[in-house]
This record gives sequence, structure tokens and C-alpha cells, in this order.
Amino acid sequence: MLQQGFELLAGKPLMLLTPSLALGYIPISWRHIRVVFIPKPGKSLSQAKSLRPISLMSFILKTLEKLFDRHIRDGVLVDKPLHQNQCAYRAGMSTETALFQVVHRLKKSLNHREIALGAFLDIEGAFDNTSFNAIITAPRKRGLEETCSRWIRSMLESRLVHTSLMGSSLTAKVVRRCPQGGVLSPILGNLVVDRLLAVTNDLGSSTFGHADDIVIIVQGKFAHTVREIMQEALNVVVKWAVREGLNISPQKRP
Repeated sequence: MLQQGFELLAGKPLMLLTPSLALGYIPISWRHIRVVFIPKPGKSLSQAKSLRPISLMSFILKTLEKLFDRHIRDGVLVDKPLHQNQCAYRAGMSTETALFQVVHRLKKSLNHREIALGAFLDIEGAFDNTSFNAIITAPRKRGLEETCSRWIRSMLESRLVHTSLMGSSLTAKVVRRCPQGGVLSPILGNLVVDRLLAVTNDLGSSTFGHADDIVIIVQGKFAHTVREIMQEALNVVVKWAVREGLNISPQKRP
């Protein structure tokens, strides 16, 4: 109805969206989110991590989220763009882009008869475990206006999730994480990880990211130099993960 009759109906939604943004207030009906669980392919359903929680949110709230997403991408990130090696949730980039970059680096090492050392890392539960402070701080450091930052914090902190599974129901207030399925979640997640990509690349490694999957490649003529640079990069990863309240999954392998 909104799509077909937007010219006639636009004024009514704007009467809701504009005060919500200005006051940093999320109407009560928008706060209630239904969470459904989607099985991950090839995973045993006996473990909770084998199910992906997807948040089904108010479409009016998602409309405002989409406006924020456009404002961040077309405004904030124009002056301070994401690191070029972040391949997720960006136009013209994908998993194939990340794989191509990694393979290109390795082929370059072979052609120059160099040593190449790689570390394949998975940030455990990045969507689930990232603190609200980390999520808000990342766009704010890039210049996101205080009004926008306040609204995003309110949107994250005021959520009430409702879920049911195998006959049991639960309602809870969320204390951390981006909502999987949220319009803003991908760009907010990218902003949190972006600092890690920038720092590790500055150390002399080639670090590539696709959302919460990270690959660090170090190339060189001498094994001890390659080892030292890789260890320094891994130390940075550990410190970053501790600071952001995240963990690197020891089970995940390439």
C-alpha cells in the first residue's frame, strides 16, 4: 500500500519517523521483535549454534533503518570509507572478491619465490556478542551525528525479542548484539571490524575480511621475518577481540 500510494500516504509515516529520529525514541510497538530460527546447512540440530536466529522487525522501523543505512554509506563513508579489503555487504564485492584477492596474493608469492604464511580466522558470534558500546562507537568515530548515534543506540537497547521453539516461548530484553536480519546490521558490523583490518594491514600483512571471516597473509623472503610479522598481527587480533568483548573461534577451519 505504501509503495503504490506513497505520494498520498507519505505524510503519515513522516509524522512518526521524524520525531523518532529527533528524540531518539522508538515507539513501543516497534520494539517488539519476533525471532525465528533457521537451521544452518549441514549442522547438527542438537546444538544451539546450529540454528541462525533471524529477527523479524516492524517494517516501519526497517524503513527508518534503510534511511540510516543510506545516510551512512552515501554520507559518512564518503569521507572516511571502509577499508578496501572488506568484501562483505558492499556493492560490487562478494565472497568471490575475497577469494580472488587471497589467491592473487598467493600466486604473487609463488611468482616471486617468496614464503607465504596465512591465518584464517572466524570471529565467534560477531552478530551475537558485540557490545552496544562497540557498535555505536565505530560509526561515531567516523563522524556520524550525535542525533543519529542516539537513535541507533535506542533502537538496539530497547528491543524486546519474542521467540518460540518446540513448544516453549520466551520474551527477553536484548543486552548486546546487532539483530540478524536488521537492515542496519551489516554496515554496523563492518564498521566494528574495519579498525582491525586497517591496523593489521598497516603492520605489513595483507588482511582481507568478509563480515566476521578474516584472512591474514604475510609474504617475504625470510621465514623468521614472516613469522614475526604474523605473530604481531595475531597479537593485534587478540587485543582487539578482548577490547570488543569477542572471541576467535578455535573450531573453525578453512
